[in-house]
Amino acid sequence: MSEHLGVERSELTDDAPLDDMMDELDLIELIMALEEEFGLELPDDIEEVVNGGISPFEQIFMDGADGKLKDKSDEEIIELFKEASRIERNAPQDITLGKFLVILDQYLP
Repeated sequence: MSEHLGVERSELTDDAPLDDMMDELDLIELIMALEEEFGLELPDDIEEVVNGGISPFEQIFMDGADGKLKDKSDEEIIELFKEASRIERNAPQDITLGKFLVILDQYLP
């Protein structure tokens, strides 16, 4: 991450504000680099989740409207809502490296 963002490794602390280190394009490039480096497949809307553009709750409702939840049981949908309640919605200027890593952690195998 330090190499990609062009900052010293020592600057990458949990409370480091990412908006000081990158813009939205940098975020997209970082996500792509993380996917490639670690063999991850993150959701297409991860940038919006990180940036606070679409809340996790909004995403569940959008998925439901698109029919993506029709095969899910009530218990699975309740779990989605529980997971969404654990994700903090942040404005881009409020996202720290620690919060970014918490968001990414839910997508790790």
